[in-house]
Amino acid sequence: MRNEIMFAGFGGQGIVKAALLVTQAAGLYEDKQVAHTQSYGPEARGGACKSEVVLSDDEIAYIKTSELDALVVMSQPALDKYQDRVLPDRTVVIYDSTLIKEIAPNFKQTIGVAATRMAEEELGRSLFANIIMIGALAGATGIVSLDSLSRALEGNVPAKTLEKNRQALKRGFECTCRTSWNPGG
Repeated sequence: MRNEIMFAGFGGQGIVKAALLVTQAAGLYEDKQVAHTQSYGPEARGGACKSEVVLSDDEIAYIKTSELDALVVMSQPALDKYQDRVLPDRTVVIYDSTLIKEIAPNFKQTIGVAATRMAEEELGRSLFANIIMIGALAGATGIVSLDSLSRALEGNVPAKTLEKNRQALKRGFECTCRTSWNPGG
């Protein structure tokens, strides 16, 4: 099975880091074939940023995404820019409801997670919001497991923040693990 995920937001939110963690978790701990691409504006921090991940049980012949299974989005401008990539009957849109207030009414599978608010209030810093979002992705879709993501954190986040990152991951997972995802509509 092939799964396609786009992460989008603005530079400085950890969009690329989130995508890399999902890629490593699936590739190293779940024996998936993986591909990762990234794109960000010249402004870097604060500018538009997206990162795409393809996970597959089979060899990946085409590394770009064409039929998104999930869009993990952390800013309104990013959603506005990439919403045309959403397949209304297929794509689950997991969005940071702290920063995104307008969702297209034709999207059939949307999950709002107040990741930035939770990161600030519960973990002390907004920088954990991206980790909350990948936990939400795992809980909502099962595309990658919570255990694999937790293992991927090691060596990819500063050692002194490892436990807080694991808390963030678990918090995101708990927000969405009771939702139902219907890939392909």
